[in-house]
Amino acid sequence: MNKIIPISTEYISPSRTIEMLNLVRFEESKIVYVYNFEGKNFRVFDSLVSLIQFFEIGKEAISSFSSEKDLDHFLDKLPIVNSKRI
Repeated sequence: MNKIIPISTEYISPSRTIEMLNLVRFEESKIVYVYNFEGKNFRVFDSLVSLIQFFEIGKEAISSFSSEKDLDHFLDKLPIVNSKRI
């Protein structure tokens, strides 16, 4: 089970945000980015480059959800690979 630590939230507009989250399990961690569109659609990106490519060329996220509950469940179970020590 991952511990989800919010790092920052950037407001693109009042109904659109980008959250930077640190997922931590034991001594490993992984940064992910969540694009929240009106609280109805959540897209998860594993890098800042992927997030930028989504806005520039429409590259899809690693996963997409229509509820915050499903998003939280996914983040809780997301494997931390190519991780680094805290």
